[in-house]
Amino acid sequence: MSSLESVRRFAAEIDRVDVLVHNAGVLPQERTVTVEGLELTFATHVLGPLLMTDLLRSRLAASADPRVVLVSSGGMYTQRLRADDPEYREGTYKSATAYARTKRMQVTLVPLLAERYAAEGIAVHGMHPGWADTPGVAGSLPGFHRLTSAFLRTAEEGADTVVWLAATSPAPRAGRFWHDRRERPAHLLPGTAEKPGDVAAFWRYCAGAAGLR
Repeated sequence: MSSLESVRRFAAEIDRVDVLVHNAGVLPQERTVTVEGLELTFATHVLGPLLMTDLLRSRLAASADPRVVLVSSGGMYTQRLRADDPEYREGTYKSATAYARTKRMQVTLVPLLAERYAAEGIAVHGMHPGWADTPGVAGSLPGFHRLTSAFLRTAEEGADTVVWLAATSPAPRAGRFWHDRRERPAHLLPGTAEKPGDVAAFWRYCAGAAGLR
């Protein structure tokens, strides 16, 4: 997902798609740049999913009930949209912050993509699964995993709302953010709401970086 060229090759090989779930994730301990010059977390969580969805647009539209689900994280609640620094070039890089920032970006994309694809009947949803006991958590956040292992959800519990968004009928309202099959607010903490022009600037940057038309 971090390689836009790889995403393009993959999309060219797909003949049919009904549901597209974006759940690929990374948590590099240091700021890492891809061969295409993109910050790795941003490329994996934001640009790769954005490009793949757009490239599969016509094949999704051919489905009877196409849906796209972006799997975010509750950690995004701690961050505002950094349209001024989407690739974390400024300040001291912190992996958890980079992760949460890009998860905020995913949530910002949901209503934008829902509007972009509405005429073609493609529903776009966002969600967060809660903290689940997965190899990614154990490997990237070992201290957190040790302290919270008794409270973490199973992978199946974390995936429940993803499956529900992908398959329930009638379909949930598009362009919303969900947790445990309930619509949730996109912001909880003061100071995290988008400033005027942030969303438009963020979209221009992403569209340009991904080469969207």
